[in-house]
Amino acid sequence: MQSTPPAAVPALVLAAGGGRRLGGRPKALVRYAGRPLVEHAVATVRAGGCPDVTVVLGAERDRVRSTAHLPGCRLVANPDWAQGMGSSLRAGLAALAPDAAAVLVMLVDTPADLARWSAR
Repeated sequence: MQSTPPAAVPALVLAAGGGRRLGGRPKALVRYAGRPLVEHAVATVRAGGCPDVTVVLGAERDRVRSTAHLPGCRLVANPDWAQGMGSSLRAGLAALAPDAAAVLVMLVDTPADLARWSAR
């Protein structure tokens, strides 16, 4: 008997923060190893097996859209980003397919290579 492979889990990258503690630069555009953090986060969740990636943007979202290379990502604007991470989580979850049974949530300011962890 063949078993059905598990459905791919979508990823939600929360990248809306304004970076007050980083001198007011949006967290998504802080450079790490030559690329913006948001590009690292997207690469990490994709390497972990999440082909469907939604990125929530807030602070300087137009600049993030024009600067970061995010092909194939669903970009969601959170106009309430200054209210905190909860508002970004709500905006991102609302953009997911209604039949998603699970979601992997990644914060943009965790640049370590967590692909093996996210594959779990």
